[in-house]
Amino acid sequence: MDDFAVQLAREARRLGLTAGEVQDAEVLLAFAELVLTELAARGLVPDAAPQPGCWARPRPTEN
Repeated sequence: MDDFAVQLAREARRLGLTAGEVQDAEVLLAFAELVLTELAARGLVPDAAPQPGCWARPRPTEN
């Protein structure tokens, strides 16, 4: 399992989310924001407000 999936699972547990249950809208919003932020940081979805120094992939070590 990749570390992104592990990070998402850790955050879901921290927020008390479980599959198959109706969840609080605020908790789901917090989780969705984390997911979208991480996807944008990986360059997988557009970022509406990119910040300098945010890289979708590691910088080359030749620098």
